[in-house]
Amino acid sequence: MQPMWAGIVGSLQDDGEFEIAISVHDSVYATDFAWSCVPYVQGDLDANAKAIEEHILDTLRNFSKEHMCKFLGAGAWTWS
Repeated sequence: MQPMWAGIVGSLQDDGEFEIAISVHDSVYATDFAWSCVPYVQGDLDANAKAIEEHILDTLRNFSKEHMCKFLGAGAWTWS
């Protein structure tokens, strides 16, 4: 299996969605990129965190299965 890393960034949008971008790289080159939005409910931090977490993990698991790779690490940050 090919070792891979992921960079994850997210931002709350004015339209009530949380935008997520994931960049996958092999420590030298970026190999793939995904962008999507998750519904965000103002004031429900637990539900929002769970929805964002599940979306990110599902995306990385699907990529891992499809490309037969293993993620060794991920870094996350937010922008505003």
